[in-house]
Amino acid sequence: MPVQELVKPGPDGSGPEGGTPSVVARCLSNFRLEVDGQAVSHWRAGKSRALFQYLLVNRERFVHRNRLHEVLWPEREDHGSSSLKVAVHGVRRVLGAFEERDGFTLLYQDHGYVLRTNNAWVDIEEFQRAYDRGRSAWVAKEHDTAIAWFQRTADLYTGDFLAGETDGWINEQRQWMRGTALRALSALRTEALEREDWPSAMHWCRRALDVDPHHESAYQALMMMHGELGELGRVLSWYEVCRHRLRVDLGVEPSERTERLLTTLMRGRSLPSPSGGRA
Repeated sequence: MPVQELVKPGPDGSGPEGGTPSVVARCLSNFRLEVDGQAVSHWRAGKSRALFQYLLVNRERFVHRNRLHEVLWPEREDHGSSSLKVAVHGVRRVLGAFEERDGFTLLYQDHGYVLRTNNAWVDIEEFQRAYDRGRSAWVAKEHDTAIAWFQRTADLYTGDFLAGETDGWINEQRQWMRGTALRALSALRTEALEREDWPSAMHWCRRALDVDPHHESAYQALMMMHGELGELGRVLSWYEVCRHRLRVDLGVEPSERTERLLTTLMRGRSLPSPSGGRA
């Protein structure tokens, strides 16, 4: 795959030649919909913003109105209220304000809705595409191409999906995207460890811990690298951080592998080169 094919719009929405798509939607970290670089901040109906977010995740797929009621108003048993129509009207008013930009189209069909993505740039779409291409290249043993795509995946993961928002459906999507980011970061860590590039490997470990502070394999890799460098104080420090977070947050102890690793490193025994995870 030529290098230029890896040049995709960045987290800021910029194109390969510095251009910016007129319509940009971001769901990683804080939600933001932009038109010509200006954020859309006024959603007239109370649930219109949440409706747009859900349809954005399910873009190009039909969603029945009953499912939308279940997602947006889970406490209600009556799916015949006018609340959905009000929310849809609010979404259409927002989209209508930039209809000429050809970004999104909301269609009604068969008692449900489809959000069409025309020429908009959507971060979660680019994020999943980058990971999928990296994974395909990894399986095909196209090593350099896979790493370039995984780096792209990591760059796009600027924070949790819809950070700070708590609707029930959001957490499932959030966990899925965290897992995808962690798999990409694990592959990047593996590649750096194989090159014995400790600074890069440590960077990817820290990125993984930013995503999931309980990611034990990242602690293990950090302990091993500091052991290789003879920095036993740092080995112990990372072990203590790991143990504290697992105990306090999850009520569990470090795994037997982590305990054995600590004992081996603190006794000064040599270890094989640190290894990482798979994509």
